[in-house]
Amino acid sequence: MKKRRLSRNKEAIRGILLIIVFIVGLVFLRDMLVKRGVSILMLTRKDYMNAAEYYMQQKYGEKFESEYIYNGSVYVYPKSNPYRHVVVDVETKDGMAYFHDNYVGYLKKEELEKYIYELVKPIYGECKVYIEPHGFALDDSWNKDTDIRIYASKGDYNTNIFTNDNIKDMDTKFKSICQIFIDNKLESNAILVIYITDTDLRCFQEKHIDMVNNRRSFFYRIDAVYDNVEKRFIDIDILKGNEDYAN
Repeated sequence: MKKRRLSRNKEAIRGILLIIVFIVGLVFLRDMLVKRGVSILMLTRKDYMNAAEYYMQQKYGEKFESEYIYNGSVYVYPKSNPYRHVVVDVETKDGMAYFHDNYVGYLKKEELEKYIYELVKPIYGECKVYIEPHGFALDDSWNKDTDIRIYASKGDYNTNIFTNDNIKDMDTKFKSICQIFIDNKLESNAILVIYITDTDLRCFQEKHIDMVNNRRSFFYRIDAVYDNVEKRFIDIDILKGNEDYAN
């Protein structure tokens, strides 16, 4: 009786080991396929999110966490910076899934901000410059080693410039900025220059951008969009801020 019981235990252990090997094999197979840019049949939303995380880790050498899926795109963030909401587009074809992302815009963000700051400082003085990468997939060949000038001339981003400079000759200064962007092949989708108080400028942080624009907490905002066909900035518009601002 004792020998029979031991035999049954061995069979149970052998069965468990076979199940573990089978699961590990499936995971290995899927990882190998995702590494090549494709994926086998994925049945659940979690499958797509896991595959997107793996794709981003393999491409950029850092770990990502997925947040949610919206309109066929997986939204992820690098674990090193949870405030970067990266879009990973999912394209399915012939039962396979291909991924495209806009993370390069975040990798080049700080460098591009410093570059633009030096260009606009002679006009606006001690201003603050923030780049907003758009949620569109960029060139698949771009990676962390992509030259900043390549991204600046072909990437999808907005440029926000916050200043406390005197509003005198506001439109003339803005046109000078637009020309500087054109001369340096900075094809920003839009340029926005926002005039705020000196006190607000000193303590301003990037996380305040949406609040300032939504509440119109500024004196004036002047902006223009880039026409990729005519290669110039058009539709210059001046918006007056909230009457109660700075009171």
